[in-house]
Amino acid sequence: MTRQLPAPSRVLLPLGLAVCLSLFGDLTLYAVLVTQLDVVGLSLGSVGIMLGVNRLVRVPGNPLAGLLLDRWGRRPLFVVGMLLGVLSTAGYGLVRGFWPFLVARLGWGIAWTLINVGGMAMVLDVSQPTNRGRLVGLYNTWMLTGLALGPLVGGLLVDMIGFRPGLLICAGITAVGLVVAVAALPETAHGRMANGEWRSAIGDTRLLTVAGLFLITQLAGEGVVFSTVSLLVQRCCGQTVSLGPLALGVASAGGLLLALRSLLAGGVGPLAGHVSDTPSGRGPVIVASLVVGMLGFGLLSFATSLWAIVLGVMVSAVSGGAALATLAAQVGDLTPPGKEGVVMGAYATAGDVGSTAGPFLAFALLSVADLRWVYLLCTLAFVAGLGLVCNNTHARR
Repeated sequence: MTRQLPAPSRVLLPLGLAVCLSLFGDLTLYAVLVTQLDVVGLSLGSVGIMLGVNRLVRVPGNPLAGLLLDRWGRRPLFVVGMLLGVLSTAGYGLVRGFWPFLVARLGWGIAWTLINVGGMAMVLDVSQPTNRGRLVGLYNTWMLTGLALGPLVGGLLVDMIGFRPGLLICAGITAVGLVVAVAALPETAHGRMANGEWRSAIGDTRLLTVAGLFLITQLAGEGVVFSTVSLLVQRCCGQTVSLGPLALGVASAGGLLLALRSLLAGGVGPLAGHVSDTPSGRGPVIVASLVVGMLGFGLLSFATSLWAIVLGVMVSAVSGGAALATLAAQVGDLTPPGKEGVVMGAYATAGDVGSTAGPFLAFALLSVADLRWVYLLCTLAFVAGLGLVCNNTHARR
């Protein structure tokens, strides 16, 4: 049975705000956990586990969440995800020791699976080919704003009032997002998927191509850049970065650079999505994002000054923002109504595999090669992405 869908404007504002506010606790951990080991009772060796286990949960969890979202509707599971986000973030500030903290991180992994897959499915529900790119871009702007503000606000709170009260305030920020979702977010699902229909939804080779491109862009951007940019700044500038009269530590400079990257990517997304909504279609924008990605990582490969690093990171941000919006819109174009959840679950899994593999690959290569070779490998990954696009275009002819 079909139902009247709400207007996109009624969905995007509460959805985007809730997603943005849900990210503050998780991203604060990335900024400060390594400096708070005594407070939370963790060893240095366990930090990598805590920062990565939530992504490992999402790899098998995304498709299952998508299947449930198509069967049970979007809103109830999204709200459950937000509630788990509040509880897991509060857990960071309340528990101590490896196993309790691990449980909190696992809880966040489940929470973000429901929030992320549910949110993207909602955007696909209320969009059409003529506005899907722009709407996906606007949704991503909210998410990337959370990625930019979360570690900055969280890090400031921890420095000012301490880890535990800071994380409890982050839980309160996420709770505001939960209230917004409960009060203002409508249901958007078209209907319910019948048993077995998910198999035909993920068998389209064009969807597999888009998922492969998403894996590549997430491996290079969210994986490699996020995990290595501070190291690149350190090797170029030393322990202190001078910006006129200001002197920043490497960690602060790297965090600022990544925040600017997220904000730029969030600004580019709606514009790239809008261009892809025009009669020229998604293909040219996807190809352009890959070419720009090659340029960005080429610049990083040969960067010898701070401003060269800034330029390379900003160019890669343009690539990432354009790809993030346009690839998801392409998924929506190829997905039959009623199957948005399961397809977005599989698509999100491809991105999580890429973003999880990126740091492992980068630091494994750094044991035998210079950092520039890691960035050159990312450049080659974008070349492979262009090959996927060309192969898919040829197969359709």
